[in-house]
This record gives sequence, C-alpha cells and structure tokens, in this order.
Amino acid sequence: MTLTKKCNVIKKLVHLINYEVTGNASVLAQRLGISRSQLFIEIETIKSYGVDIQFDRSKKSFVFSGQKKIIVREPIVITDREDLSTINAGFFRKNRSVLFSGLYTTNFVSENSQQPLSNFSY
Repeated sequence: MTLTKKCNVIKKLVHLINYEVTGNASVLAQRLGISRSQLFIEIETIKSYGVDIQFDRSKKSFVFSGQKKIIVREPIVITDREDLSTINAGFFRKNRSVLFSGLYTTNFVSENSQQPLSNFSY
C-alpha cells in the first residue's frame, strides 16, 4: 500500500469510527478498499498511539471507547524544494526578511550563572 493510500485509508477509517457507521469488519474493509486482515493492521496502528477502539455490537460499529481520539488533518504531500517557500499561505515568503534579518537577538543563559551560553540572532 502506498503512503498516500495508507493516509487516506486511516483518514476515512477515523471518520467512519467517529460517526459510528463502520458496520462489521468485512463491510468496513470493503468500504475502505482493503482486506479484512489489513483493516485489523490499521486498527492496531491507531491503537498503538493509545487510542482505544472496540466493536460495539449494539451499534454494529467500531467506536472509540476511551478518552483519546485521533484527528487526521491532511495526507502527506510530496512537493519540490522550490515550492517550500510558498507553502503555509506564503508565511516564509512574507516573513523571511524579518526571520533572517538579525533584528532579533536572544541570549541563552545557564541556570547556574548569568553568563550567556550563546548568542542567537534571527
């Protein structure tokens, strides 16, 4: 399974679990376009982050049963180096003169002395 497909599967899986409309394992695997065994691998991956997932027979759905839930924002995006300067709504492009102008200086001081450990400009 490619990285992008895996991200999309996990995103859809989390969405269906949040709304408690997964159906049983066979139905869910079919909805996600993966095998039943791969479904349980993905569920174990989510569980490895401390998120409890169980099948609720009365709801006929997998549910998040603990205090933790998982939020999946966006799949991983592969981009060219040139495009990195325009990502994040142009933050880098708009702020690079401030970030790298040397206008701001920070001294890192040890807890035990008032002598600067280093001088960092940004």
